[in-house]
Amino acid sequence: MTHTFANVDEAVKQAAALRNSSQRAEMLDRLAAAIDAKREELIGVASAESALTPAELAPEFERTTGTLRLFANVVREGSWVRAAVNPAPGAGDPSIGPRHDLRSMLVPLGEVVAVFGASNFPLAYGVFGGDTSSALAAGCGVVVKEHPAQPKTGRLCASIAAGLGVPVTYVLHEDPRDFSVAKGIVTHARVCAVGFTGSVGGGMALDAMARQRSVPIPVFAEMGSANSVVVTPGAAAANGREIGVMIGESMMARHGQQCTKPGLVFVPRGAANVVWALASIVQRAPTRDMLVPWVRDAYVKRVRACAAAHGVMAMVPLTEPQGARDGAPALLHVSLEEWTTQPVLHEEIFGPAGIIIEYSDAAALMNAPIPNALTTTLHAALPEELAMTQLLISTLSQHAGRFIFGVCPPACAWPTPWFTGARTQRPTARRAPRWGLGRSSDGAARCAIRGCLTSCCRPHCERDGAPGPRASAKKRAP
Repeated sequence: MTHTFANVDEAVKQAAALRNSSQRAEMLDRLAAAIDAKREELIGVASAESALTPAELAPEFERTTGTLRLFANVVREGSWVRAAVNPAPGAGDPSIGPRHDLRSMLVPLGEVVAVFGASNFPLAYGVFGGDTSSALAAGCGVVVKEHPAQPKTGRLCASIAAGLGVPVTYVLHEDPRDFSVAKGIVTHARVCAVGFTGSVGGGMALDAMARQRSVPIPVFAEMGSANSVVVTPGAAAANGREIGVMIGESMMARHGQQCTKPGLVFVPRGAANVVWALASIVQRAPTRDMLVPWVRDAYVKRVRACAAAHGVMAMVPLTEPQGARDGAPALLHVSLEEWTTQPVLHEEIFGPAGIIIEYSDAAALMNAPIPNALTTTLHAALPEELAMTQLLISTLSQHAGRFIFGVCPPACAWPTPWFTGARTQRPTARRAPRWGLGRSSDGAARCAIRGCLTSCCRPHCERDGAPGPRASAKKRAP
C-alpha cells in the first residue's frame, strides 16, 4: 500500500481510513523502532539534502525517535485525556439545568491533521516530528506536505510509514513557488487542524487559508523567531568574556539555522569583553552551505537590509556568496536608541548572523520593543543585581515561551510532553498549543517555561518544597 500521493484528496482519505484508536501506543513504538533501523540511511540522505553534518543531525534523530516513544508512554499512562466526573448535585444543592452528573475527557480534534515540516530540522520537525507524533498519539491521522528542501528525506520517511501501515500519508510537492498543494490540504473538509514550523510569511499564509474555509480550523504555527539575550552590567563585569563566547557558539550552532538562535544581544555600554568575545567567535566561524539556495538568498537580503539601517556598524561584515547556497557569518552593532526606532532591525535574521544592541541604562529595556519569540535569555549577577534581575525576568518572560537564565538557548531537554511555548503569532490557536497533549484549558492563560533560575528569582509556587498541587516531571498533567 502506497503512502505517497500526488493527489491531496487520496492522501487525506487514506490517512483517515488507517486510523486505529485502540493500538496507538504500540504503533508509536513500532514506528520508532522502524526509524531506528534506518538510522544511517536517514541521516545520510538528510545530510546530503540539508548541508547539515551527520554530527548535527544525530541528536535530532534521537529526539525524533525519543519523542515517538515518549508519546507512546503518555498514551499508555492515560491521564492526558483529563477524564473528569462532576457528580449529580444533591437534593439540597443549587443547580442550573438538569440534575445529573457530567463527565468529560479530551478527544481528537477530528480525523486528519495536516503537517508542514521545517527545512532546518528535517527529522525532528519533519515527517515524523513532534506535530506528527502528538497527532498520532491523540488519535488523528496525519497528512504531510512534502518540503521542497528535502524531498528525498521525506519520501524515505513515507516509505517507512507505508511498511508499517501507520496513518501517515505524504503529498508530493517540489516547487517552493507553488502554493496550490498547501491550499488543497488546508481546505480539505476532512482536515481538522494544521501544524506548521517555518517562516512568518508561510505560517500567516496557511492561517489565511484556514480562516477562509466554510468551517475554519486552527493553525498551530511556530514561526520565525528573533530571540533576545540581555547581559547586565554586573554579569558583563564578572564574566563577560565567557558570556560572549557562550552566546557566539549558540549563535553559530548549525550555521545559525536554529529556531532558538540568539539573534538580538543587548549589552551594557562599555562591555567590550562581551562584544569582542562574541565577535571573535563569529569571525572565526567558517562560511558553509545553508539549507537551500532560497534560504541563503533570503539570509543575504536580510543582512544587507539591516546593515543599511541608520547607525548600524558591521563588526563582522558579510562577504559575497561564491556558490549556490553558501552563506558567510556576519555581526552587526547598533545603539538601543537607533535599534528601537527601526523595525527592520527587530525581525529575525535566519542564518549565521546577529545584532549587538548597546544600552546605557537597563531601565530603558523595560519599554524596548523586544519581539515575541521562542526564547529570551538573561545573564545577571546575583545577588548584587537581584532587584534589576526580577524586573528583567518579568519583562523578558512576557515576550517568550521559554525564559532562560545564565546559559544560552536551547538549554532545554524534552523529558516530558511540553510544547515550545512560542510567543510568535498563533492566530487561530490562542488556546491550544498541540493536539490533546498540553492543551491550555483557559484562553486567558498560557504556559510559561523558565530554565536555570535560582530559587530567589522563581515565583513562589515554582520553588522546591512550595505547598500546593504541582505536576511532577515524571508524571505530568498535560
